[in-house]
Amino acid sequence: MSPHCQCFSTYHPIAPHAILAADKGIFYAIGMGNLQVEVPNGNKPTPITLTDTLHAPDMGLTVISVSHIAKAGYSICFKDKGCKIKNQNSDIIGNIPVNECRLYKVKHAYLATTIPKKVDILTLHRCLGHISMDAIRALIHTHAVQGLQLIDDMLRTSPMRNRCMLMQQDQRTEFEFEQMAARSDDR
Repeated sequence: MSPHCQCFSTYHPIAPHAILAADKGIFYAIGMGNLQVEVPNGNKPTPITLTDTLHAPDMGLTVISVSHIAKAGYSICFKDKGCKIKNQNSDIIGNIPVNECRLYKVKHAYLATTIPKKVDILTLHRCLGHISMDAIRALIHTHAVQGLQLIDDMLRTSPMRNRCMLMQQDQRTEFEFEQMAARSDDR
């Protein structure tokens, strides 16, 4: 399962399928396809394709089951503090060391160079359940939320800063509020 839609070489949407995580959280698979992954093998990673892999955008990372690797025709050996993956010719194509938590986790350097998504504060305000703009800024500036870059954050001093509160008090829709603002700008 992977949250990275761009890593799928083939893809088709599926009806949302609930998946229960180990922490009892629920996330949904919304697509399926062939997933391209790079398996570490010394200095040179080996690319492999896993078929019928679920796309679950709310997952935090890609999780690959041993059975999925076996289904792709590879064998797996857990030995000497490592996981070795072999192809049909018994050539080692992957070597994943066990970490201090006794998990076999692959870290990819390219994830650190991901370009942050530019988003305006009003969109985040709506997506995050209408939390305060100051709370959104704090989440981003303390890196509690990563991968986002605020754009047009001029609402600090703008009279439109409390527009959500005004909309709630007046029980007007955002469209009605924008029409009112446009009329007042025409004056």
